[in-house]
Amino acid sequence: MKSISAFLFVLFLPLLVACQEPNVDSKISKSTQRIVKKIEKVNELMGSAVYYGGIRPKQYDNFSQLRKTANKKELILLTSHKNAVVRCYAFWALSYDNTAKLFPIILDHLNDDELVSTQFGCTGSQEKVGDFFISIATPHHVDLNSAKLSEKEFKELDSILIYKKNNLQAKSRAIERIETTNSHYKKIKNLFIEDKDQSALVKLAKYNKEEDVELILNNKVDYDSDENGFFHTYKAISHFPHPKFLPLLEVNLKKTLDNSHFSNEWSQLYRAIASYKNEKTRILLEVPFTQVEHKSIRKYHLNFVFAALNEFKSTYYDELLWKLWKEEKRISPNIYNYLNNIDSERAFVLTKETLKEPNNISILDYGYDEFESSLSLSEIMLDLILQKEKEFGYQLIHDNIKKSNVHNFPLYANKAAELRRQMFIQPLLDILHKEWNAHIYLAATKALIKYGRKDINQKIIEAKSINPKLTQDWGGEAFDKLLKEHRIK
Repeated sequence: MKSISAFLFVLFLPLLVACQEPNVDSKISKSTQRIVKKIEKVNELMGSAVYYGGIRPKQYDNFSQLRKTANKKELILLTSHKNAVVRCYAFWALSYDNTAKLFPIILDHLNDDELVSTQFGCTGSQEKVGDFFISIATPHHVDLNSAKLSEKEFKELDSILIYKKNNLQAKSRAIERIETTNSHYKKIKNLFIEDKDQSALVKLAKYNKEEDVELILNNKVDYDSDENGFFHTYKAISHFPHPKFLPLLEVNLKKTLDNSHFSNEWSQLYRAIASYKNEKTRILLEVPFTQVEHKSIRKYHLNFVFAALNEFKSTYYDELLWKLWKEEKRISPNIYNYLNNIDSERAFVLTKETLKEPNNISILDYGYDEFESSLSLSEIMLDLILQKEKEFGYQLIHDNIKKSNVHNFPLYANKAAELRRQMFIQPLLDILHKEWNAHIYLAATKALIKYGRKDINQKIIEAKSINPKLTQDWGGEAFDKLLKEHRIK
């Protein structure tokens, strides 16, 4: 193993749990101690903008002050403080010092399992201290301005997490990342057999070994419901679509059809089914179109089917994709390009139908590693229509200015501003006369201003006396600011 030196090193490190350094406070300055006490009092790990309002919490100010006040030696000591939140903030602050060696400190905390309450954005959660240390030092993760582990250190850490006993969540991610080589096979298998590590099962499946079929087939995490506990089993099957797994998938699919609540396990169930890419699984993937008992739950089945087909494309599934687009109003940038390459004329007909009802389509990308916005695909569709059937495209913009919701309206307003056709002016003015949603009427105002015509500007001013919403709240202030910026009086 390449990282054997680091592995042997960490074996002889003293295990770190909370309170390794009971006398830390005696070794730091009074000014730093005061900040530490403030952090302890709040006792929550918080980012710079929290809750739905995105406010900056006082705890983040405490962290900022810690960064300014504490020196490198103090921060290293504080990573062993009795309080878990202090340990986390100290490591985070230390990561801003490019001369600090973060790797040995992380290794020291592989058994630091104390949970801290966290609040980043509007999401509150709990995280183990050791996991937080690793997340801070992971490249392209959390704080992009802080120092990160080198590529060599990160690979060594992954190996250590796998080969050394620990209970961190980072271990699962390390198992996912580690190369599927023969040298790791025995360890991965032992992690599953001895610890029932579900990430190890998924990795094991990637070896596609016949001897592991029964292990995968018999895997189930204990749940109150007989239908649940297969999440990682399904995930493993998607990497190893062996014929012996198909009966399990078929039976479990049938069990979902009368459920009144959806389960996230279904996402992996449909992925597992789709991974086979054959006629039998095509038939199974058609089941939720007609056999789901509750209409309100049907949409979740179809979303999960769509997600699976987004990932596992096959000629067996092409007609399902056309059906999902035409009849179920589901499309993604990925699938749109795929279908357009198969049959551009058929795709163009559906493109026109899709944009005629802009608010009724679900433009989604359920790929597991990426997400593309619905607006970008709508714009691609609209540009294609304008290129191939210009007059139809102009009429479409005219009509959709009138009926688009707040999510879709900016596209048509912006396109109207770009093209500046006479036929778009009146529907945009109609928006100013009656619309209450500031996001919509401000977009319409910007589009009209782009025409650069005095007669239109005068009508914008007159709209204030017709629609009182143009003078109220933040929207009214933004409306006046727009007029002032463009010297419209």
